[in-house]
Amino acid sequence: MKILIVQTAFIGDCVLTTPLIRRSKEAFGEDSFIAVMTTPEGAQVFDGNPHIDEIIVYDKRNDNAKLSTHFGAVNDLLSRKFDIAILPHRSFRTGIMTFMARIPERIGFEKSGGTLFYTKKVSKPMELPEPERLLELLTVLGHNPNPSTLEVFPGAEREAKASELLKARNIDSKAFAAIAPGSVWGTKRYPPELFAEAIRGLFAEKVVEVAVIIGSAKDSELCDEVAKKAGDGAFAIAGESDILTSAEIIRRAKVFIGNDSGPAHLAAAVGTPVVVILGPTVPSFGFVPYGENVTVLEPAIELSCRPCSPHGKTECPRGDLACMVSIFPDRVIASATSAVSRSS
Repeated sequence: MKILIVQTAFIGDCVLTTPLIRRSKEAFGEDSFIAVMTTPEGAQVFDGNPHIDEIIVYDKRNDNAKLSTHFGAVNDLLSRKFDIAILPHRSFRTGIMTFMARIPERIGFEKSGGTLFYTKKVSKPMELPEPERLLELLTVLGHNPNPSTLEVFPGAEREAKASELLKARNIDSKAFAAIAPGSVWGTKRYPPELFAEAIRGLFAEKVVEVAVIIGSAKDSELCDEVAKKAGDGAFAIAGESDILTSAEIIRRAKVFIGNDSGPAHLAAAVGTPVVVILGPTVPSFGFVPYGENVTVLEPAIELSCRPCSPHGKTECPRGDLACMVSIFPDRVIASATSAVSRSS
């Protein structure tokens, strides 16, 4: 049995899909062939996953080759002769691609852009967290899997790289917090000065000795700003590690603090206590980090504009980012302190 799972959304969505991948392999048996089609970033998330037999990279964000990339991917899928396509991402594009690839069974959610192209449709139970919602896709195939934890697999090479990055700053043996101030969406970014104030508070309370500020190369300027404002003991390493090396660094941290973005889901996947700052989005969307030691911080004030969109927006509709600035650093410090205490 050849099964294709298609997840071409953001990094966090890929992490949230890992329980579906594990349970699919278990449901169809060790003799089944599980392939995952994903973006270049998603391929990093899924690298080393023992439940995946093949990763197919589909660079949907490559503006220079959109049509050729699309039809090339269809032809590639067509040649592989998959039996089943499971589509957790509610996308028109991936729906039509699996249809054009003549995959006999195509499973997706009812309210999806590509629902016209599905052979079996599942109602998405919005009251459940996203990883549990995705498992519902297996029910129409006769399986009723139990929930599973998120998981990523950095491997020995990335463990060594993480050690190298920490040792270079003489912090490999120190208790540190992993801080991720970036996000694709501008309104999801907790202001740098507030992150810095929270970091200084953690130092003053002796919760941690060091803060390691992580992100992609695109986050370098932002991470540098946070480190500079936080002062001694804060180190920015944005752009110096790939996704799974960052996950390994987060795994070694006493606590993770970040926005509603990919790194928070990585933190949940590696079992580090998580403090996630939720401004423009809300927990009822189902996309908060999925794990036991997760603290969600929301505005203490009622805002009629919240949530402003499913993902947050590039710019605040009000112009004052009230949903973020009303989450004061003392709450971040207290939550991180409690999270570390619970995990000790």
